[in-house]
Amino acid sequence: MPDRQVITPPRNARADFLAASGIIALWAITRMLMLRIFTLPNSNYIVGDVNYYKWWLTSSQLPVSQILQEYPVPVIWGMKLLVWASGGQGATYFLPLFAVTMMTLDAVMTLALWRAGHRFGTVWWVLFVFALGPIMWFRFDMVPAVCMGLATLWYRRHPAACGAAIAVGASIKLWPALLILPMIGRNRPATRRLVSFAVTGGFLALASLVTTSWSRLVSPLTWQSDRGLQIESVPASIPMIQRLFESAGEHVVAMSRFNAYEITGPGVSLWTALSSLLMAVAVGVAVILGVTSWQRDGLSHRTVALASTVIIGALIVSNKTLSPQYFVWWGAAMAVLLDGFSGEPEAPEASLIRVRRTGAVAAGALFLTGVLTQCVYPLSYGHVIGTPPQGWAISLLVARNAMALLTVAVAGIALRRSLADTRPLPEPVADTLPEKIGNAARSL
Repeated sequence: MPDRQVITPPRNARADFLAASGIIALWAITRMLMLRIFTLPNSNYIVGDVNYYKWWLTSSQLPVSQILQEYPVPVIWGMKLLVWASGGQGATYFLPLFAVTMMTLDAVMTLALWRAGHRFGTVWWVLFVFALGPIMWFRFDMVPAVCMGLATLWYRRHPAACGAAIAVGASIKLWPALLILPMIGRNRPATRRLVSFAVTGGFLALASLVTTSWSRLVSPLTWQSDRGLQIESVPASIPMIQRLFESAGEHVVAMSRFNAYEITGPGVSLWTALSSLLMAVAVGVAVILGVTSWQRDGLSHRTVALASTVIIGALIVSNKTLSPQYFVWWGAAMAVLLDGFSGEPEAPEASLIRVRRTGAVAAGALFLTGVLTQCVYPLSYGHVIGTPPQGWAISLLVARNAMALLTVAVAGIALRRSLADTRPLPEPVADTLPEKIGNAARSL
């Protein structure tokens, strides 16, 4: 006997249509406001990085192995594709095409959250990207961010796609490779995630090695290790405050050969060493989460999402380099936390309610971090790096860094509660093609 057809009540269909229309309108309005911010004199200089990419790709006349060595090779492949699509050697339309590509990825993440039923997360993502501002269109960090967001969404339902997304993100920014650790286990979905991650990542690494060289393959790592203390980093907060109150100019801010403003002076080496120590701790936390996941044979979906936010946040706040676009990495995983996950009870226990509320507080703190980030860069950056610096601008920078630390702390509390109070749920695996055909046949 055929299954009874389910008819959606007109009121629900109308409500869904209005909700979808509302999120589309919110996305469009906020992106137009971002465009308006971009036109401001203290904002439109943010295209410098994209012009830097374009020069290396079109004017240097050097092979891939010798250009943009601070970035992994797959980044160059993607930009070469944009050069070709924007007119070839002249790359006349490279800048607008680059911006449209990042905007499209932003829309993809919005749609993915909405389709997965993460309504609050969708609204939060749209507003968070707006809080960070138009710099999101002129840096390629939206690529690993969307990879991490999709991986967090697909953790249970599409484990193979989840592992592949992490590998692609790691091929762009390296650090996302750590996010596979809280997703490992001995069950079938965990194995599929790990195998997909290894195969995809191995293929991209091998292709990079074959098309360039070993030294080019590892050049992003050596580039990062050689850098100094970037002025926006959390460990640089104290030296930047000292610079504000000193009169002899002991602390100096200048553009380094790494195309970033770095600070030098008394005590800076100590903060740089502390940064390295904290980075080791952040990696250690990721490893501990991986061991915990293995021992428990997998974690719940919410716990994995919290683990991802803690790992990303710990890496950001401990790093000696910090650029404003890095926060979008954090936001993609955080957006997934603001709604329920499939398999969670409709009437959650008190422990789960506490975890959800603490996660929501972390999301609020991260949103404020995004607002302060745009206020620092690009809107008041000249007053941060100027000589002498302006007290109100340094205050914004320090407040942003403090809010980032608060976000990590609150997310860590939520993760600890989730690990203590929840257990992994059975992980559904997406139907195979034969199963889908069989299900369709039975419904006829």
